[in-house]
Amino acid sequence: EVLDENLPLTFVIHGLPVLTAKILPGTVAFWFTAWVVAGIFASFWACRRLVHLVPSADHALTEALLPPVLLFLFSVLPNEHFGQREHIMFVACAPYLIASMARAEGVSPTRTASIAVGIVAGLALAMKPHYLAIPAAVELYLLTHRGWRATLTDPIPWAIGLLAVAHLVSMYTLFPDFGRFVLPLAIESYAPIGESGWREVLTSNVLGPTLLALLIFGLLATLFTKTVAARVLVVFGIGAALSAIGQAKGWPYHVLPALSAAILLAALTVSQTVDRYLPISRSAHRLPVAVICATLMVLLYFQAALYTPPFYKQRQFEASIGGRLQHIIEQNAPHRTFLVLSPGIYPFWPMVNYVNGRMTTRFLTMWVLQGVYATCDDFPALYNPPDTMGDSEKFVFDTVSEDFAREHPDLLIVDRIAGVPRCQGKEFDYLEYFLQNRVFADAFENYEHLMDFDRYRIYRRKKRSEEHTSELQSRS
Repeated sequence: EVLDENLPLTFVIHGLPVLTAKILPGTVAFWFTAWVVAGIFASFWACRRLVHLVPSADHALTEALLPPVLLFLFSVLPNEHFGQREHIMFVACAPYLIASMARAEGVSPTRTASIAVGIVAGLALAMKPHYLAIPAAVELYLLTHRGWRATLTDPIPWAIGLLAVAHLVSMYTLFPDFGRFVLPLAIESYAPIGESGWREVLTSNVLGPTLLALLIFGLLATLFTKTVAARVLVVFGIGAALSAIGQAKGWPYHVLPALSAAILLAALTVSQTVDRYLPISRSAHRLPVAVICATLMVLLYFQAALYTPPFYKQRQFEASIGGRLQHIIEQNAPHRTFLVLSPGIYPFWPMVNYVNGRMTTRFLTMWVLQGVYATCDDFPALYNPPDTMGDSEKFVFDTVSEDFAREHPDLLIVDRIAGVPRCQGKEFDYLEYFLQNRVFADAFENYEHLMDFDRYRIYRRKKRSEEHTSELQSRS
């Protein structure tokens, strides 16, 4: 019953911790983290085994350095983006990346392992259509490098492609409401949202330097290490960068896979250069290999800790907006129900899980209205009159009002920053907008102003209204 621009597979995958919480002790938030951590260890184990298949990695330093760098990219680099879809995608696709490095050098995993790698990567890559730029870039390179016969008999690209097609078909069969209603709504209203276009994303503070690093490391690896596996890392990074550019939002976690590919390429370039020009044997030089690996890993962890201290947001949660807002909800929402009129995911998600609460509208945010009012050039007034609204806007206008009147949430929280450009010299006001709807306005009469907190106006349901509703319910 949630209308969201995310594809169905995202909800299916995130349903796993919800189902686990119903069977075993622990909250959904705990099991979400537990499943991500379990995925990290499974991916790390698979990558360690697959590294041994890469011929150019069959050297002391390369073989020893790549696994701990991968573990750093899985567990430390994401930091506040831990558990984002880009993070989950990279963790799931890392075995595909290592297997592709081996495939480029003429060695393929067993058929069973290839199918498993392809299925896991395919599930993650199908979560967003933009992710498919990654296998497109990798498989196109492998096609030109190996020839079409090797590609046609390789189960990995077939598994990824079939899962992507199956997901597309499911949008019109298993989840027909998404394909026929939500997807057109998302294309119309979600695409215009964002502070950056693709040009701004391309030259942003994160993606710009990442692409430059990929270029430099790629040239160094190609010229000095002569390693074909490094080229696979480069095309993987380019595909990940195209995915970030295609999303055209400028959000930092979109760049996480490309940034991870650049760091892994740097580690491969260093280790391959040492292994090629200063050969180190496994048996006689274990100490220098360990020292070099430890030094590089400490440097990575040190830099990451300077940029974003580990667990900083967790340690500061009580004093954060989310922590204080959670306290307000716990004190003033006895049924833990609330309606939020805001363009933002944070701090309400995942706070809903923390307070075991429930949002009383089918929209996570006001993203449809953001898309409708992304520009004000075409609007003679601040708000479209109800009789001139388009189908998408009218649907939101009516359903949010109906949800509000039907559910009687404990709290109504209105964001004063609407995420909509100023128009006619005025700020867009969600409360003022929905009060145009008679259903919403009648329900709002049962609410009183509780407080202004940070950027939010909070309204509480009047106690008399609650007592009257309880009396009616008992009579019925």
